[in-house]
Amino acid sequence: MRKTILTLFGSLALAAVFSASTANAAAYRFTFESFDDQLTAEGQFTVNASDEVTAVSGKVSGLVDQTITGVAVNPSFPSAAYSPDGSFIYNNLYYNSGLRFDIDGLLFTTAQNPHGFWNLWGNFPGNYSLYESAGSYNYPIEKTGSLSVAAVPETSTWAMLALGFASLGLVGRRRGSRLAEAGLV
Repeated sequence: MRKTILTLFGSLALAAVFSASTANAAAYRFTFESFDDQLTAEGQFTVNASDEVTAVSGKVSGLVDQTITGVAVNPSFPSAAYSPDGSFIYNNLYYNSGLRFDIDGLLFTTAQNPHGFWNLWGNFPGNYSLYESAGSYNYPIEKTGSLSVAAVPETSTWAMLALGFASLGLVGRRRGSRLAEAGLV
């Protein structure tokens, strides 16, 4: 019994450490699909406590196949800034409900277009735009579509889930051995 209690407290302490390390950021999965089914962008992004997107990864596929390499840092956050090529105005501000990105949107880069950018922004709920720039004011891809966003469970959530299943298994095992000792099994 004493060993079980010590194991339980140790597991709770480990879960607390995991939750403390991820408390300042939230991760989300996203999928953009153009209304004409010609372009998809999907991946994951991280948002800090100020609602700023600080990292993004994934892929753009369909009309092009490109790997998303990162977010373009906004030196004016939370105000809008111009992309380095001057093609977009962006703020990298994420909204937890409603329109996920406003009209300025999220600016990111891809490995296959090292001198251009991608901008994902909201027009109104249920309608988003994803444009690619290839030099100043040169937009080879201009698509509108839908965006879905879902939170990625934090490490602490998985740790607590594992702890719960382990505890249930331990209780079931102990109960089974007691029933066997009593001759009820």
